[in-house]
Parts: sequence; C-alpha cells; structure tokens
Amino acid sequence: MSQRYSDVPNRPRRQCPGCLRTLVVNGDNFHVDSLCADGFTRKCADCRNEAERIRYSLEAPERARRVRERRAERRTYFEQTGRYEAA
Repeated sequence: MSQRYSDVPNRPRRQCPGCLRTLVVNGDNFHVDSLCADGFTRKCADCRNEAERIRYSLEAPERARRVRERRAERRTYFEQTGRYEAA
C-alpha cells in the first residue's frame, strides 16, 4: 500500500475566467451561490472582490447624492409636521 488515502477522490478544481488561475472549488476560493449548479460562483473570490471594490468606488458619488436628497426630503417632512423641533 504505497499510496495513502487512495479511496479519497481528488477535490474538484476550476479555472477562474478572470485571472485564469486553477483553484480548488471550496468556500475559501469561490463565493457561495445557490443559483449555480455546484453552489459556487464561476469567478474566484479575489476577482469578485476586486470587481465589487471598483463598482462601489464608481457608484460612490451617486450614492452620496441619493443620501443627501433623502435627508433633505426627511428634514422637509419633519419641519412640515412640526416634529423637527421635538426631536
């Protein structure tokens, strides 16, 4: 018996289409996604994290504008109802 654990199958591997690295398919390397057949995303976690960082930074001005508008709406509403002084 020269090879140990011969009955344990090899862990599945997948190549990330973003960085072209071949990684073991598990929760450490790929995000969990219940809509995918094997339960993990196609792109590796590093590539997805980088894409989300870029998307978040590009949407920051729009998000800040929406927050300012919402605060102005709420302030106007509370001033009209007379609750602004009570708070």
